[in-house]
Amino acid sequence: MTTLDRGSRLIFPGMATGALAGLLAAAQPAAAQGDQDDGALDESAAEFIIEQLFVTARRRQESLQRVPLSVSALNDSRIQELQADDLSGLQYAVPNFYLNAGDASNAVIYIRGIGQNDSLAFADAGVGVYVDDVFIARSQAAFLELFDVERVEVLRGPQGTLYGRNTIGGAVKFVSTLPPDAFEAYAELGVGNFNFGTVKARVGGPLVDDVLNAKLAISATHRSGFADNAVDGEDDGDTKSFAWRAAFLYTPSDTLDLLLSFDGKVDRPDTSRSPVRETPVIGFADPVGDPFTPTAFPPATDPFVVDVNANGLSDLTAYGVTLKANWQISPTWSIESITSYREMDFDLNLDTDGSPLAILDILVLQDQKQFSQELRATYESDTGLSFTGGVYYFHDDDLTFSGVDNPAVSVFGLPITFFFPLGFASSALADTDQKTDSIAVFADLSYPVTDRLSVSAGLRYTYEEKESSRRFENFLDTSVLVIEDTPPFLQGAGIPGTTLFGKDNFDALTPKFSISYQANDDVLLYGSVSRGFKSGGFDGRGSTDFAFQPFDPETVWSYEVGVKSSWAGGRLIANAAYFYNDYSDLQVTSFGADPVSGVFVSLFTNAAKARIQGIELELTGRPSEALTLNATVGFLDAEYEEFETLVGGVVTDVSDRELVNSPKWNASLGATFGKPISDRLIGTAHMDAAYRSKTFNEITASEILAADEYVIVNAFLSVKTEDGRWEFRGGVQNLTDQAIRVQGFNLSEFPGFELSFFSAPRTYDFRLFYRY
Repeated sequence: MTTLDRGSRLIFPGMATGALAGLLAAAQPAAAQGDQDDGALDESAAEFIIEQLFVTARRRQESLQRVPLSVSALNDSRIQELQADDLSGLQYAVPNFYLNAGDASNAVIYIRGIGQNDSLAFADAGVGVYVDDVFIARSQAAFLELFDVERVEVLRGPQGTLYGRNTIGGAVKFVSTLPPDAFEAYAELGVGNFNFGTVKARVGGPLVDDVLNAKLAISATHRSGFADNAVDGEDDGDTKSFAWRAAFLYTPSDTLDLLLSFDGKVDRPDTSRSPVRETPVIGFADPVGDPFTPTAFPPATDPFVVDVNANGLSDLTAYGVTLKANWQISPTWSIESITSYREMDFDLNLDTDGSPLAILDILVLQDQKQFSQELRATYESDTGLSFTGGVYYFHDDDLTFSGVDNPAVSVFGLPITFFFPLGFASSALADTDQKTDSIAVFADLSYPVTDRLSVSAGLRYTYEEKESSRRFENFLDTSVLVIEDTPPFLQGAGIPGTTLFGKDNFDALTPKFSISYQANDDVLLYGSVSRGFKSGGFDGRGSTDFAFQPFDPETVWSYEVGVKSSWAGGRLIANAAYFYNDYSDLQVTSFGADPVSGVFVSLFTNAAKARIQGIELELTGRPSEALTLNATVGFLDAEYEEFETLVGGVVTDVSDRELVNSPKWNASLGATFGKPISDRLIGTAHMDAAYRSKTFNEITASEILAADEYVIVNAFLSVKTEDGRWEFRGGVQNLTDQAIRVQGFNLSEFPGFELSFFSAPRTYDFRLFYRY
C-alpha cells in the first residue's frame, strides 16, 4: 500500500505498519553505526557526547531515551540558549507545538492540532500546564515566566493515567529547582530595547544541615508596549511584572521528605494589548450632535500601530501553595501526596473593535480559586515491574463578570436607547459563576516480558460535575448595571434579566496501552494506543436557555509508533514518531448574526469531528566538542471530517475549513559554538531559525487573519569565565523583524470587521549572569 498520495496526505491504517517498518529499518543502521563508532572513539571524543537528560514523564525518573513516549525535555541551559523568558519561547524547539499569548493574556497552547484558544473559564484547556505536578486551571495563570527552572517537559498526546487532571492533547510540565543541600546563588540583569529591564535571582541552601533546605527565587520585568496607540500617542501592551517562588525541603529521615512551596505573580501594566484593524470599521463618532454621519476607519497599514480607546486595564494576580510528601515505606513501595491551593484575579479591558469609538469595548473581571489533592502509590521491583496508582480530586470555583465596559453602552458608537427607544431590552452584561468538581481513579502497570520487550497498560476513570449560572443586566438607559459587586462607574439604572442555571456531570474511561522493544543499548522502538477526554460544560457566553444547554465532552483515540536512537557513540540522538488522532465532538465557538435582530451572537457547541495525523523528528548532534546542533521537523495532516455551525437557527456546513493552529509544516535548526578565547574566557555564538507554514489562528479560518508562512531567526554572542561564574551576553530575537499574526477576531458577520494580534517585532537585550 502506498503511504503518500499525490496531495502528500498520509493514509491510515496502512501508514502505521509502513511507518513502523520504516522506523525499524532506519534504526538498525543507526545501531550498527553506533557500534562501529564506539570502538573508534578515543578519550577526547568521549568527552563531548550529548548530555543525558532524565525526565519524570511517567512519574519516575528515567532517561529520556528510555521513555516510550513522545516527550521533549528542555533543561535550564537549553532554555537559556533559546533566550526564552516565558513559555512561548519554547514553541519552536518542539515539533508540532504551538504556544503564544492570546488576546486576554492567556496561554494559547496546541499540540498536534489539539488545544483551545478561548480565554474564558468555561472552555477547559486542551493542553494542561503543570507546575511541579500541580495542574493550573486558568489559561492566564498558565502563561508562565521561565525562572528558577530545572527543566520543562512537553508531553505529546493524551495524558491521564499518570497525571492529575486529564488533558486531551498533551501536557507542559514545568519543574522548578529543589532547595539545594549546599549554598547556591544565581543572578541575572538585563536591559534592552522597548525600555526592557529584567532582574532574576535565586538563593538557596541548608537551614539545618541534612534536615531542612530552603530557596527563594524572584523575577521582575519591565517593558514598554510593542505597539503605539494613535489615539493617545502612548505605547500599547506593556509589561510590569513581579514573580516569585519559595520552597522548604524537610527530610526528617531517609524515608520521608516534605516539600512546601509557594509561588506568586503580579502583573500591573499601564495598558492592555490591543488588536489592529484588518478590514474597515465604520461607526458614529458624534452620536449626540450628528448621529447619522458615519465615520470610516480604514485597515491598519502598520501592524504595530493600534487605534483604540479602551486599553487601560490588564491586571493579573496569581499565587499558590503546595505541599508534597513522599514516604518510602519499603524498598519497593512509596507513597506520594500532593496538596495544592491556588487563586487568581484577572481584570481586563479589551478593545475588540480596533477603533477609537466605543463600539465593542469589553470588560472582564475574573476571580478564581482551585484546590487539588492527589494521592499516589508506586511500586518498583528489582525485576523491572513497576506500578503507579492513585486517586485525584480537583475543585475549581470561578466567577467571571464580562460585558461592554463603557457607561454609554453602544452599537456602532450609538447608545442602546437610540436603537431601542421604547425600552426594548438587550442583554449585554453578565456574570458567570462556574464550579467544577472532578474525581479520578487511575492505575498504570509496566511489565518486562523479556530483557528487551516491555508492555504497559493504564486505565483512568474520571467523573466531573459542573454547575454554572449566568446573571444578566438588561439595558433600558445609557447607564445600566445593577449586578452585585460591579465597579461603581458601571452602576446605574436597569433591570436584571432572567438568570440561567445549569448542572450536569460527565464521566469517561480512558485506557492506554503501549509496547516497547529495546533493540540494543542505542535503539528503542515503541507503539501505543490511548484515549483522551476533556469534560463538557456550559457556554459562558450563552444568553438563552437554548444556548445554555450543556455541551458534550471531547474525546480522542490516539495511535502512535516511534523510535528513539543514539548514534556515533552518543554524539547524535535521533528520535522520530508517527501518530494518528481520531478526534470527536470538538468544542468550538460559532460566530454569526441573529437572523431577526441582526445582532452578533456566538454559540459554543460540539460542532466538529476531525482526523489528525503527522510525523515528528528531533535531532541533537555534537560533531565536535565546540559545536552542538539541534533540529526538529513536524508535519501535520489535519482536517475536519464534520463541522456544522448553528447560529440564529441557521445550520451551515463548514467542514472545508482548516484546523486552528495546525500548520502543515514546522521545523527548526539551531547551532551553538563555544571556544576558549583566552586562558580565562570562553566565547559562545548561537543562532537558531524556525519555519512555520501558513497557520489559521481562529475558528473561522479567515484568509485575512491567517498567518502566512515565515522564518524567524534568533541569535546571541556571549563571553563567560572559564569556571562559568560570570557571563555577559548580547542577544536578538526575531532578527529579520517579522510581523507574525498570532490571533484574530473574525466579527465580519456583526459588527462587520476583522482584527489581528501580532507577536513581538525585533527585540534585543544585553544580560549579565552570575552563578555561585
